[in-house]
Amino acid sequence: MKRWWSSPWMALALVFVGLFGATVAVSGLWAPLPPPAAGGTCGPGLGSEAAVEALVNPGSIGAGAEPPATKEAARANWSQFVSECQSATNDRALTTIPVLVVSLVLAVGGLMLLWRRTGRPAAPAPPTAGEPWWLQHSDPVGGARPPFSGSGPVATGPVGPGGGPAAV
Repeated sequence: MKRWWSSPWMALALVFVGLFGATVAVSGLWAPLPPPAAGGTCGPGLGSEAAVEALVNPGSIGAGAEPPATKEAARANWSQFVSECQSATNDRALTTIPVLVVSLVLAVGGLMLLWRRTGRPAAPAPPTAGEPWWLQHSDPVGGARPPFSGSGPVATGPVGPGGGPAAV
């Protein structure tokens, strides 16, 4: 009975699903962050930056310098803005990084199944009973040939110049 998980089609399907999931996860990390409810964008420019950029460099969110403690309303608004952008970054990372890891595990597992299935050399076929000994031991890839082929006449006399029979 053939196991369904050992078929090459299943291995290829695992590789495909793994690569698709990795593509989705990477594109999720590179997609821009959503705008925060406090207004503005989570980025230094006019648009939001990618989640991976905010994850690697949290100071690049673009909130500007932190307001002094004397301006409580501005400081609270700034803190809410930074908190929302960082929260969006963390949420995006927490959803895409596990998807990326699982996808890579599936792709590598599929490749290992495929390699395991097709990587083994085939066992040589046993010789049949009716073959002559020189055909049983010949290697068609290596170029070994039988000592002679055919059932034509064999020269038994002296050999002359050019390989033909000698004149008597």
